[in-house]
Amino acid sequence: MRTALPASPRRRTRPFPSSLRVGGLLLAALAGLSACNRNAPGADTAPADGAAPVAAAPVVRFDAKISLVNNNGAIRYDGTVDSDATRKALGIALSQAYAGQITGNLAVDKAAKPAPWQDKLPQFVAALTMPGVAVSLEGNTIELSGQAGDGDRAVLLEKAKTLFPGYVYGGLFEGVGGAAASSDAAAQALAALAPGKASAADIAKALNLINLRFDEGGARIAPASLDILSRASKAIQDGPKDARYEIVGPGGAAGQAADNEALSRQRAEAVKVQLIVAGANPGSLDTRGEPGTAATPLRFNVVK
Repeated sequence: MRTALPASPRRRTRPFPSSLRVGGLLLAALAGLSACNRNAPGADTAPADGAAPVAAAPVVRFDAKISLVNNNGAIRYDGTVDSDATRKALGIALSQAYAGQITGNLAVDKAAKPAPWQDKLPQFVAALTMPGVAVSLEGNTIELSGQAGDGDRAVLLEKAKTLFPGYVYGGLFEGVGGAAASSDAAAQALAALAPGKASAADIAKALNLINLRFDEGGARIAPASLDILSRASKAIQDGPKDARYEIVGPGGAAGQAADNEALSRQRAEAVKVQLIVAGANPGSLDTRGEPGTAATPLRFNVVK
């Protein structure tokens, strides 16, 4: 009797153990997360279009500012403040404080800091009755410019110190009361000129002691130099009425010869404008740019 052999079992593919399947899924998930991190905003790869940034860049704050100019009795103002509420409040307060015509526009920028001068500014504006006077406030700095005689400068400085104690007082506020003459050679020389008696050559000699400061590489006169130019303008006005002076602007700071000459001419024009604003006769002043690349100082030449 033959015994039947059992049939060979059919070969079947054995499934992976559950632990291996789970491990494979975890590795795949980690690989996917790694790829997502490489493509996240802020990494080396730029974010996809429409993706929101991880964190916004910090806002750079700056001081609120305002500039006011008295143009023949009418005041014009402009500047930047922190909010629309501030803009509206200042506009109303300035209009109520100044007896004459006053117009202007203030920009609003949320990055601007609150103006520390906002509450007292209308009182100061009420004192800006001198045509040609200009004042600017930025943070805790207040600068006077434009056409202001010694008496007006003293009055406005006293007002500024009363309303804005502890501020930095620049521009034409510097040297009020003749303080600059005690330490500045040019101021001393200009003060020594006898009104109506000094010759054009004497005046030019004193003017050539002036050491003006400009913005680096530019033609904007630094506020600290406005006082000495006011004194220079007075000396020119008190000198011979038919005298003419050629202003040669400082040069040698722009690199190329053509650029140096252009910068020198622009600075000469800036000096001329400031002297005229301070009262000098425009017909008594000419300007010229200095060619070449060598550094040269401000010069005043008597025109024969």
